[in-house]
Amino acid sequence: MRLSRLLLAFTVLSASLTPALAPTPAVAQAPAIPCTGSVNIVRVSEIKPGMMDAFLKAVAAQAAWYKSAGTTDQIGVMRILNQDPTSKAYTVSDTEAITTHIMPSKRSTGPRPDQAGWDAFVKMFSESSTIKTQYMTCVVP
Repeated sequence: MRLSRLLLAFTVLSASLTPALAPTPAVAQAPAIPCTGSVNIVRVSEIKPGMMDAFLKAVAAQAAWYKSAGTTDQIGVMRILNQDPTSKAYTVSDTEAITTHIMPSKRSTGPRPDQAGWDAFVKMFSESSTIKTQYMTCVVP
């Protein structure tokens, strides 16, 4: 019984170490996306208190970065509308937003231009928000 537990432990340990000992090539790590249309990354973000303006600037910086990189990517933001159950009046949320990033399902994988610009808008997002939920969707052609 002790020997069988030892063999089981060895098998589990060796299986969990296999990727670390023989890493998978980068090409194999990025599977093809099964989408004939465009891919849309949809994120619901929680905005940190008082940071909506900074978050909107991060979205604009992201859109500008992709445009300057010469891509056809479309970056957008939607403000959440909340309805008061009693008055039925709507207010624009300062604590949640939805962003979309529509891109071709196939693109060349060359080096990123302007790494500093990329790092800057990513930092702006992390300072102003937290991603609550993220979906990858296929926009039907």
